[in-house]
Amino acid sequence: MTRAFALTAAVLALAVSLGAGSVSARDGYYEEALSKDMAGTKDHPWTGRYGGSTLLLQSTAAFDELTLPAGPAEFKGDKRFTKTVRAEGQVTRTVYAVPPGRSTLEVIRNFEEHLRGQGFGVVFSCSGTDECGQPFKELKYHWNNKASHVSGGAASSARGRLSPTVFDGGRDIRYALLSKGDGPGAAYVALFVARSEGGSHGDISKALTGYVLALVEVVQPGVMEQRIETVKSEAIAAGLQNKGAVALYGLFFDTDKAELKPESEPQLAEMVRYLKTSKAKVYVVGHTDSQGKLDYNLDLSDRRAKAVAAALVARGVPAGQMLARGVGPLVPAAPNSDEAGRAKNRRVELVLQ
Repeated sequence: MTRAFALTAAVLALAVSLGAGSVSARDGYYEEALSKDMAGTKDHPWTGRYGGSTLLLQSTAAFDELTLPAGPAEFKGDKRFTKTVRAEGQVTRTVYAVPPGRSTLEVIRNFEEHLRGQGFGVVFSCSGTDECGQPFKELKYHWNNKASHVSGGAASSARGRLSPTVFDGGRDIRYALLSKGDGPGAAYVALFVARSEGGSHGDISKALTGYVLALVEVVQPGVMEQRIETVKSEAIAAGLQNKGAVALYGLFFDTDKAELKPESEPQLAEMVRYLKTSKAKVYVVGHTDSQGKLDYNLDLSDRRAKAVAAALVARGVPAGQMLARGVGPLVPAAPNSDEAGRAKNRRVELVLQ
Protein backbone atom coordinates (compact mmCIF):
# COMPACT_ATOMS: atom_id res chain seq x y z
CA MET A 1 0.00 0.00 0.00
CA THR A 2 2.59 2.54 0.97
CA ARG A 3 6.28 3.07 0.90
CA ALA A 4 7.37 3.14 4.56
CA PHE A 5 10.06 5.59 5.57
CA ALA A 6 11.98 3.15 7.76
CA LEU A 7 15.58 1.95 7.63
CA THR A 8 15.80 -1.72 6.71
CA ALA A 9 18.15 -4.13 8.41
CA ALA A 10 19.98 -4.48 5.12
CA VAL A 11 20.65 -0.75 4.94
CA LEU A 12 21.88 -0.73 8.50
CA ALA A 13 24.16 -3.65 7.75
CA LEU A 14 25.46 -1.82 4.68
CA ALA A 15 26.17 1.28 6.72
CA VAL A 16 28.08 -0.74 9.30
CA SER A 17 30.09 -2.60 6.67
CA LEU A 18 30.96 0.59 4.86
CA GLY A 19 31.97 2.25 8.08
CA ALA A 20 34.24 -0.64 8.96
CA GLY A 21 36.76 0.23 6.26
CA SER A 22 37.38 3.71 7.59
CA VAL A 23 38.75 6.21 5.13
CA SER A 24 39.85 9.54 6.51
CA ALA A 25 37.62 12.47 5.63
CA ARG A 26 40.75 14.61 5.50
CA ASP A 27 42.52 12.83 2.64
CA GLY A 28 40.22 14.13 -0.12
CA TYR A 29 38.59 10.75 -0.69
CA TYR A 30 35.10 12.29 -0.74
CA GLU A 31 36.05 15.50 -2.53
CA GLU A 32 34.91 14.42 -6.01
CA ALA A 33 31.57 13.08 -4.78
CA LEU A 34 30.86 16.36 -2.98
CA SER A 35 31.96 18.59 -5.85
CA LYS A 36 30.79 16.72 -8.95
CA ASP A 37 27.27 15.59 -9.92
CA MET A 38 26.55 11.88 -9.89
CA ALA A 39 27.01 10.48 -13.39
CA GLY A 40 23.87 10.10 -15.49
CA THR A 41 21.70 12.38 -13.34
CA LYS A 42 19.98 15.70 -13.90
CA ASP A 43 17.81 18.21 -12.05
CA HIS A 44 14.07 17.66 -12.19
CA PRO A 45 12.63 20.40 -14.41
CA TRP A 46 10.08 21.37 -11.75
CA THR A 47 12.56 21.97 -8.96
CA GLY A 48 15.88 23.01 -10.46
CA ARG A 49 18.59 23.24 -7.83
CA TYR A 50 19.98 25.67 -5.30
CA GLY A 51 22.92 27.52 -6.86
CA GLY A 52 26.33 26.09 -6.05
CA SER A 53 25.03 22.71 -4.87
CA THR A 54 26.11 19.30 -6.08
CA LEU A 55 23.77 16.49 -7.08
CA LEU A 56 25.00 13.82 -4.69
CA LEU A 57 22.47 11.01 -5.20
CA GLN A 58 19.41 10.32 -7.33
CA SER A 59 16.93 7.57 -8.12
CA THR A 60 14.00 7.50 -10.54
CA ALA A 61 11.05 5.15 -11.04
CA ALA A 62 8.59 5.24 -13.91
CA PHE A 63 5.80 4.37 -11.48
CA ASP A 64 6.01 4.12 -7.70
CA GLU A 65 4.42 5.55 -4.56
CA LEU A 66 5.56 7.60 -1.58
CA THR A 67 3.93 8.39 1.75
CA LEU A 68 4.73 12.02 2.50
CA PRO A 69 4.35 13.76 5.88
CA ALA A 70 1.57 16.35 5.79
CA GLY A 71 1.23 17.15 9.50
CA PRO A 72 3.52 17.58 12.52
CA ALA A 73 5.26 14.68 14.23
CA GLU A 74 3.54 13.24 17.28
CA PHE A 75 5.49 11.67 20.11
CA LYS A 76 2.73 9.78 21.90
CA GLY A 77 2.96 6.02 22.03
CA ASP A 78 3.36 4.83 18.45
CA LYS A 79 5.43 7.69 17.08
CA ARG A 80 4.31 8.95 13.72
CA PHE A 81 3.30 12.01 11.78
CA THR A 82 -0.24 13.13 12.49
CA LYS A 83 -1.13 13.34 8.81
CA THR A 84 0.36 11.89 5.64
CA VAL A 85 -0.37 11.98 1.93
CA ARG A 86 0.19 8.98 -0.28
CA ALA A 87 1.03 9.83 -3.88
CA GLU A 88 1.83 7.60 -6.84
CA GLY A 89 3.20 8.19 -10.30
CA GLN A 90 6.64 8.90 -11.69
CA VAL A 91 8.94 9.32 -8.71
CA THR A 92 12.27 11.16 -8.68
CA ARG A 93 14.36 11.40 -5.49
CA THR A 94 17.40 13.62 -5.42
CA VAL A 95 19.87 14.50 -2.68
CA TYR A 96 21.83 17.74 -3.06
CA ALA A 97 24.89 18.81 -1.07
CA VAL A 98 25.22 22.56 -0.47
CA PRO A 99 28.71 23.67 0.63
CA PRO A 100 29.12 25.24 4.10
CA GLY A 101 28.11 28.86 4.56
CA ARG A 102 24.42 28.65 3.69
CA SER A 103 21.49 28.14 6.02
CA THR A 104 18.79 25.51 5.72
CA LEU A 105 16.21 28.32 5.73
CA GLU A 106 17.79 29.98 2.71
CA VAL A 107 17.96 26.70 0.79
CA ILE A 108 14.38 25.61 1.43
CA ARG A 109 12.96 29.09 0.79
CA ASN A 110 14.66 29.16 -2.61
CA PHE A 111 13.05 25.86 -3.57
CA GLU A 112 9.65 27.00 -2.26
CA GLU A 113 9.69 30.28 -4.16
CA HIS A 114 10.74 28.56 -7.37
CA LEU A 115 7.91 26.02 -7.03
CA ARG A 116 5.32 28.68 -6.19
CA GLY A 117 6.22 30.32 -9.46
CA GLN A 118 5.16 27.10 -11.17
CA GLY A 119 1.77 26.95 -9.48
CA PHE A 120 2.62 24.84 -6.41
CA GLY A 121 1.23 25.67 -2.99
CA VAL A 122 2.48 24.67 0.47
CA VAL A 123 0.46 21.88 2.07
CA PHE A 124 2.52 21.62 5.25
CA SER A 125 5.83 22.90 6.54
CA CYS A 126 7.76 22.54 9.77
CA SER A 127 11.07 23.41 11.36
CA GLY A 128 13.00 21.91 14.24
CA THR A 129 12.74 18.50 15.81
CA ASP A 130 9.53 19.18 17.76
CA GLU A 131 7.42 19.36 14.60
CA CYS A 132 9.63 17.61 12.07
CA GLY A 133 11.06 14.85 14.26
CA GLN A 134 14.63 13.64 14.51
CA PRO A 135 16.12 11.97 11.44
CA PHE A 136 17.01 8.81 13.35
CA LYS A 137 14.11 8.64 15.81
CA GLU A 138 11.86 5.64 15.30
CA LEU A 139 8.91 7.44 13.80
CA LYS A 140 6.55 5.41 11.67
CA TYR A 141 7.56 7.74 8.85
CA HIS A 142 10.92 9.42 9.32
CA TRP A 143 13.41 11.25 7.23
CA ASN A 144 16.08 8.65 6.76
CA ASN A 145 14.12 6.83 4.06
CA LYS A 146 15.28 4.95 1.00
CA ALA A 147 15.64 8.18 -0.94
CA SER A 148 18.69 9.12 1.08
CA HIS A 149 20.27 5.73 0.40
CA VAL A 150 19.60 5.45 -3.32
CA SER A 151 22.38 4.43 -5.64
CA GLY A 152 24.77 3.68 -2.82
CA GLY A 153 25.68 0.32 -4.31
CA ALA A 154 25.74 1.50 -7.91
CA ALA A 155 27.58 4.75 -7.25
CA SER A 156 31.30 5.27 -6.86
CA SER A 157 32.85 3.89 -3.70
CA ALA A 158 33.06 7.32 -2.07
CA ARG A 159 29.50 8.23 -3.04
CA GLY A 160 28.29 4.83 -1.90
CA ARG A 161 29.90 5.34 1.49
CA LEU A 162 28.25 8.73 1.90
CA SER A 163 24.79 7.45 0.99
CA PRO A 164 23.72 5.96 4.36
CA THR A 165 25.08 8.95 6.32
CA VAL A 166 23.29 11.80 4.53
CA PHE A 167 21.03 12.80 7.43
CA ASP A 168 23.05 11.28 10.24
CA GLY A 169 23.64 14.11 12.68
CA GLY A 170 21.24 16.47 10.91
CA ARG A 171 20.59 19.83 12.60
CA ASP A 172 18.41 22.88 11.85
CA ILE A 173 15.85 20.62 10.20
CA ARG A 174 13.25 22.06 7.82
CA TYR A 175 10.57 20.39 5.73
CA ALA A 176 7.90 21.47 3.27
CA LEU A 177 5.34 19.57 1.25
CA LEU A 178 3.98 21.36 -1.82
CA SER A 179 1.31 20.28 -4.27
CA LYS A 180 -0.32 21.33 -7.52
CA GLY A 181 -3.72 20.05 -8.61
CA ASP A 182 -6.29 17.93 -6.79
CA GLY A 183 -7.22 14.29 -6.36
CA PRO A 184 -5.39 11.47 -8.16
CA GLY A 185 -3.97 13.97 -10.65
CA ALA A 186 -2.18 16.04 -8.00
CA ALA A 187 1.58 16.54 -8.24
CA TYR A 188 3.74 16.68 -5.11
CA VAL A 189 7.18 17.93 -4.18
CA ALA A 190 8.57 17.19 -0.72
CA LEU A 191 11.62 19.08 0.54
CA PHE A 192 13.67 18.01 3.54
CA VAL A 193 16.72 20.11 4.40
CA ALA A 194 19.18 19.69 7.28
CA ARG A 195 22.70 20.80 8.17
CA SER A 196 25.13 17.97 8.82
CA GLU A 197 27.14 18.15 12.03
CA GLY A 198 28.69 14.71 11.99
CA GLY A 199 27.09 11.53 13.17
CA SER A 200 27.65 7.92 14.09
CA HIS A 201 29.66 6.91 11.02
CA GLY A 202 33.00 8.37 12.03
CA ASP A 203 35.11 9.83 9.23
CA ILE A 204 32.35 9.24 6.69
CA SER A 205 30.00 11.51 8.63
CA LYS A 206 32.78 14.04 9.19
CA ALA A 207 33.14 14.47 5.43
CA LEU A 208 29.66 16.03 5.36
CA THR A 209 30.11 18.25 8.41
CA GLY A 210 28.92 21.79 7.69
CA TYR A 211 27.15 20.86 4.46
CA VAL A 212 23.46 21.53 4.02
CA LEU A 213 21.81 18.39 2.60
CA ALA A 214 18.56 18.70 0.68
CA LEU A 215 16.35 15.72 -0.13
CA VAL A 216 13.96 16.64 -2.97
CA GLU A 217 11.20 14.14 -3.75
CA VAL A 218 8.96 14.66 -6.78
CA VAL A 219 5.83 12.62 -7.53
CA GLN A 220 4.54 13.35 -11.00
CA PRO A 221 1.09 11.83 -11.63
CA GLY A 222 0.86 9.35 -14.45
CA VAL A 223 -0.74 6.11 -15.55
CA MET A 224 1.11 2.92 -14.71
CA GLU A 225 2.19 0.97 -17.76
CA GLN A 226 0.20 -2.25 -17.80
CA ARG A 227 2.73 -5.05 -18.30
CA ILE A 228 0.83 -7.94 -16.73
CA GLU A 229 -0.61 -10.27 -19.33
CA THR A 230 -4.11 -11.68 -19.07
CA VAL A 231 -4.02 -15.33 -17.98
CA LYS A 232 -5.95 -17.34 -20.57
CA SER A 233 -8.50 -19.96 -19.52
CA GLU A 234 -6.19 -22.77 -20.69
CA ALA A 235 -3.38 -21.40 -18.50
CA ILE A 236 -5.79 -21.11 -15.56
CA ALA A 237 -6.71 -24.80 -16.03
CA ALA A 238 -3.07 -25.84 -16.26
CA GLY A 239 -2.08 -23.82 -13.19
CA LEU A 240 -4.85 -25.29 -11.09
CA GLN A 241 -4.09 -28.81 -12.26
CA ASN A 242 -0.34 -28.54 -11.65
CA LYS A 243 -0.19 -26.35 -8.54
CA GLY A 244 -3.73 -26.14 -7.22
CA ALA A 245 -3.67 -22.35 -7.50
CA VAL A 246 -3.10 -19.64 -10.08
CA ALA A 247 -2.24 -15.97 -9.45
CA LEU A 248 -4.12 -13.35 -11.47
CA TYR A 249 -2.66 -9.86 -11.87
CA GLY A 250 -5.08 -8.64 -14.51
CA LEU A 251 -7.73 -7.66 -11.97
CA PHE A 252 -7.33 -3.98 -11.16
CA PHE A 253 -8.47 -1.88 -8.21
CA ASP A 254 -7.79 1.71 -7.22
CA THR A 255 -5.65 2.12 -4.11
CA ASP A 256 -7.64 1.25 -0.97
CA LYS A 257 -10.73 0.43 -3.06
CA ALA A 258 -12.59 -2.81 -3.69
CA GLU A 259 -14.38 -1.90 -6.93
CA LEU A 260 -13.03 -3.60 -10.04
CA LYS A 261 -11.79 -1.24 -12.72
CA PRO A 262 -12.97 -1.58 -16.35
CA GLU A 263 -9.56 -2.79 -17.50
CA SER A 264 -10.19 -5.98 -15.49
CA GLU A 265 -12.69 -7.18 -18.12
CA PRO A 266 -10.26 -9.30 -20.22
CA GLN A 267 -9.18 -11.30 -17.18
CA LEU A 268 -12.75 -11.70 -15.93
CA ALA A 269 -13.76 -13.06 -19.34
CA GLU A 270 -11.05 -15.74 -19.21
CA MET A 271 -12.06 -16.71 -15.67
CA VAL A 272 -15.69 -17.03 -16.75
CA ARG A 273 -14.68 -19.16 -19.72
CA TYR A 274 -12.71 -21.54 -17.49
CA LEU A 275 -15.31 -21.81 -14.74
CA LYS A 276 -18.23 -22.36 -17.08
CA THR A 277 -16.33 -25.02 -19.03
CA SER A 278 -14.75 -26.90 -16.14
CA LYS A 279 -17.52 -26.58 -13.54
CA ALA A 280 -14.68 -26.67 -10.98
CA LYS A 281 -15.31 -25.32 -7.51
CA VAL A 282 -12.75 -22.73 -6.47
CA TYR A 283 -11.76 -20.33 -3.74
CA VAL A 284 -11.35 -16.74 -4.86
CA VAL A 285 -8.56 -15.45 -2.60
CA GLY A 286 -7.58 -11.80 -2.21
CA HIS A 287 -4.01 -10.82 -1.27
CA THR A 288 -2.34 -7.51 -0.35
CA ASP A 289 1.18 -6.38 0.40
CA SER A 290 2.28 -5.81 4.01
CA GLN A 291 2.03 -2.00 4.03
CA GLY A 292 -0.50 -0.73 6.56
CA LYS A 293 -2.27 -2.44 9.42
CA LEU A 294 -3.04 -6.15 9.30
CA ASP A 295 -6.76 -5.90 10.10
CA TYR A 296 -7.23 -3.26 7.42
CA ASN A 297 -5.46 -5.37 4.79
CA LEU A 298 -7.43 -8.48 5.75
CA ASP A 299 -10.67 -6.59 5.30
CA LEU A 300 -9.57 -4.97 2.03
CA SER A 301 -8.45 -8.27 0.53
CA ASP A 302 -11.72 -9.92 1.59
CA ARG A 303 -13.80 -7.17 -0.03
CA ARG A 304 -11.76 -7.42 -3.21
CA ALA A 305 -12.14 -11.20 -3.37
CA LYS A 306 -15.89 -10.89 -2.91
CA ALA A 307 -16.03 -8.17 -5.57
CA VAL A 308 -14.36 -10.54 -8.05
CA ALA A 309 -16.75 -13.36 -7.15
CA ALA A 310 -19.73 -11.02 -7.56
CA ALA A 311 -18.44 -9.94 -10.97
CA LEU A 312 -18.17 -13.57 -12.05
CA VAL A 313 -21.69 -14.33 -10.84
CA ALA A 314 -22.95 -11.30 -12.78
CA ARG A 315 -21.37 -12.86 -15.87
CA GLY A 316 -23.11 -16.19 -15.46
CA VAL A 317 -20.93 -18.26 -13.12
CA PRO A 318 -23.05 -20.04 -10.46
CA ALA A 319 -22.49 -18.55 -7.01
CA GLY A 320 -22.20 -22.04 -5.50
CA GLN A 321 -19.12 -22.68 -7.59
CA MET A 322 -17.04 -20.15 -5.63
CA LEU A 323 -16.13 -19.14 -2.09
CA ALA A 324 -14.40 -15.76 -1.70
CA ARG A 325 -12.01 -14.93 1.14
CA GLY A 326 -9.19 -12.46 1.80
CA VAL A 327 -5.91 -13.28 3.52
CA GLY A 328 -4.27 -9.86 3.35
CA PRO A 329 -0.47 -10.08 3.51
CA LEU A 330 -0.36 -13.50 5.19
CA VAL A 331 0.62 -15.51 2.10
CA PRO A 332 3.22 -13.41 0.23
CA ALA A 333 4.47 -14.40 -3.20
CA ALA A 334 7.61 -12.26 -2.79
CA PRO A 335 9.40 -10.17 -0.14
CA ASN A 336 7.69 -6.89 0.76
CA SER A 337 10.99 -5.03 1.01
CA ASP A 338 10.63 -3.21 -2.31
CA GLU A 339 7.89 -2.13 -4.72
CA ALA A 340 8.58 -4.96 -7.16
CA GLY A 341 7.91 -7.51 -4.43
CA ARG A 342 4.87 -5.68 -3.12
CA ALA A 343 3.40 -5.56 -6.64
CA LYS A 344 3.64 -9.37 -6.84
CA ASN A 345 1.85 -9.67 -3.52
CA ARG A 346 -1.11 -7.52 -4.58
CA ARG A 347 -3.06 -10.18 -6.44
CA VAL A 348 -6.14 -12.38 -6.62
CA GLU A 349 -5.77 -16.15 -6.81
CA LEU A 350 -8.03 -18.99 -7.84
CA VAL A 351 -7.51 -22.04 -5.63
CA LEU A 352 -9.12 -25.41 -6.19
CA GLN A 353 -11.49 -26.44 -3.41
